[in-house]
Amino acid sequence: MSISLSYVLTTYNKLEYIKVTLPVLINACQTDEEIVVIDGGSNDGSAEFLQDLHQQGKIHQFISERDKGESHGTNKAFLMARGEVIEIITDDDAYSFPAIQRCKQFMLDNPDIDVLGCDGYSYMISNENPEFSLNPFIGNYKRWQQEHVPFFFCGLSLMLRKGSLPILGLFNTSVRMIDVEYTMRITASKCKLAWFTGVCFVNIANENSNSIKWWKLSMIEREKMDFMYLDRLPLIQFKNRDRIKNIFRPVKRMLFGKIRNHNRMDFPTAFANARNKIGSDFSSDSFLK
Repeated sequence: MSISLSYVLTTYNKLEYIKVTLPVLINACQTDEEIVVIDGGSNDGSAEFLQDLHQQGKIHQFISERDKGESHGTNKAFLMARGEVIEIITDDDAYSFPAIQRCKQFMLDNPDIDVLGCDGYSYMISNENPEFSLNPFIGNYKRWQQEHVPFFFCGLSLMLRKGSLPILGLFNTSVRMIDVEYTMRITASKCKLAWFTGVCFVNIANENSNSIKWWKLSMIEREKMDFMYLDRLPLIQFKNRDRIKNIFRPVKRMLFGKIRNHNRMDFPTAFANARNKIGSDFSSDSFLK
């Protein structure tokens, strides 16, 4: 049987998270799909947990070895994937698998499309009135359609055609915020990008999220990408580090104060809330190309 879709997931020392998220992915995986997991050489029991799932046939391809980070692991998964379409799955976020199935069918029915994107929610683990925030990139997509202006969109929404990798390329191993560089690079290229108007994911911000751990670096990298792909000088130049520290110190205090609160919501509860939010009724949603 040919494989229509490969779910690719990278992880490193996130056992408490993958014990929650992976069973949901495994239950959603169809008979013509596969799960590819790349572990970066975890020492917290993740490798043994994943190896057991692999031996049971619940994940189809698995490697555990030291690598050079998320981009390196994802690139390995891309090359190992056997599906016509690749869906990136993270180890600590929630997805709507009914929506992913609709997106997969769209990609199979439209072989000229290289990449499909969508919007999603953000959800910060906190005991202080946790709320879901919609992160709409569709406006930038519509502008891209008209003016071909490169833009960033969340990597959680990426669905790629395996045969388009020679056009799209792999992730850049020299950056930390890999989806910023990748999405701006591919939207600056001649790839054919379509958009699902529904919501496919919930990004659950926690103390192990790259966007939290590397928040200042992500801003610096975003500044570099704006200059590289948009020829736009930054509004705030990071070379003035003392000024930047003063500007972003309240942001850092807010982010880390909420997430590291001892009374914060536990991850299983946050994940359950995110799955309830994402829902399963997408009958009114459509595709733009």
